[in-house]
Amino acid sequence: MEKLLKCPNCLSPVTEEVDSCPNCKVDFFNCSNCNSLVLKTDTICKNCNSKLDEVEVLKSDSVIHYKKPIYEFKPLDILTNTVIFLLGAEILFSIINIYSSAKEISFLNSNIQSCNVLHYDDSDFESILIAFSQLFYILFLFSSLIIYFIWVRRAYRNLASLQLKPTEFSSGWAIGSYFVPILNLFRPYTMMKEIWFGSQPKNSLADESEYEKIDRLTSATFLKIWWTVFLINGGVGNLSFRLSLKAATTNELVTSYWVGIVSDAIGIILWLIIIYLVLNVKTWQSESIKSKPKRYCQHCGNLVELDALLCTHCGKELS
Repeated sequence: MEKLLKCPNCLSPVTEEVDSCPNCKVDFFNCSNCNSLVLKTDTICKNCNSKLDEVEVLKSDSVIHYKKPIYEFKPLDILTNTVIFLLGAEILFSIINIYSSAKEISFLNSNIQSCNVLHYDDSDFESILIAFSQLFYILFLFSSLIIYFIWVRRAYRNLASLQLKPTEFSSGWAIGSYFVPILNLFRPYTMMKEIWFGSQPKNSLADESEYEKIDRLTSATFLKIWWTVFLINGGVGNLSFRLSLKAATTNELVTSYWVGIVSDAIGIILWLIIIYLVLNVKTWQSESIKSKPKRYCQHCGNLVELDALLCTHCGKELS
């Protein structure tokens, strides 16, 4: 059975025996260094960058050195499901915290000492419940943040496979931008905006009108809501933590609990928004990669992405 290759000029299928393309009529031969097809007008092999001699001989496949492929598109399914699970747990523990804080406020209001100084009871069930719920809340919070940052970086890196142009920033900033003072007030929003619009398929989705398509491709309202709630949640959460550390009287502790309840409520809204965000981006990127135009590798004949630099099947450089 004859092995089919691709013409390096027009990518039409050709057999190993021929030395010219039946479609575009150009002459070609095999590079003696990497065995890829090259045009007779070429002086440098586009695959291995070796200088071509006047007389080239075919080498066996055993001496071909394949290059390591560049970053490829990686689905977000597992990371998205993990983020949803962890944020779902966060919502549960936030509800427990709100309930426990409300019970503690009720208890403190009904047992305020005349001297207005705190008296802690280590055996109090509500205090133990608050301590455990806050412990699990913190554990799941750190876990969800780590997985979320990994998700953001992968989603941002996937844009290189979905678009025909490079991303505005390096993928490392997808995580680093959250930790740089001043920069963390706007850069994460800018990068998420690039993910949001860069992930959306350009073709109409199922049961989507033309108006809905235009609105989907242009509206940033949801992202503005996400970032506003994100900043408010960070500010209120920081205030709640500071008040809880400084509380020295019953009234001050009650105030810290009320601020904590507000912080937990805003946190629940933020987790729900993030769940909606990651689900949409995951769905859009899956749709976009399926509908992305493809072409054939001129070396092995397999389908590759239109803008790919290296073949994902044989590892060779694409012209």
